[in-house]
Amino acid sequence: MANTRSYDTRKAFMDYYVYVPLGAAKVLFETTRDLSRKAWEAAQSRRQEALKTYEELAKRGEKLAASIRRSVYTQRAIDETKVARTQVEAVGKQVKKAGSSVRKAAGSTADATRAAARKVG
Repeated sequence: MANTRSYDTRKAFMDYYVYVPLGAAKVLFETTRDLSRKAWEAAQSRRQEALKTYEELAKRGEKLAASIRRSVYTQRAIDETKVARTQVEAVGKQVKKAGSSVRKAAGSTADATRAAARKVG
């Protein structure tokens, strides 16, 4: 006689219901691990791209600053600034001398006024 067993779905479901949450947890863990690995790799690549862009911008800025520093117009402006500075210093000295001359003249005028007032008064 043939041994025929019938498959009971309900019995199978009841026998394995404990394993479903474990299987789901494993799938969740593996998916999370894959996602975190991908996120880490993306962050690292973006960081490397940002670092590369930063270095390129720094080199461009350095080249621009050097070209401006060597520019004829910049050199001319520096020379004119030096000339203007010496002129301002000279004018400052002249103003200082004029101030002391005015003080002396004011003092002399005050003395003359007092002397005239004594003679009159």
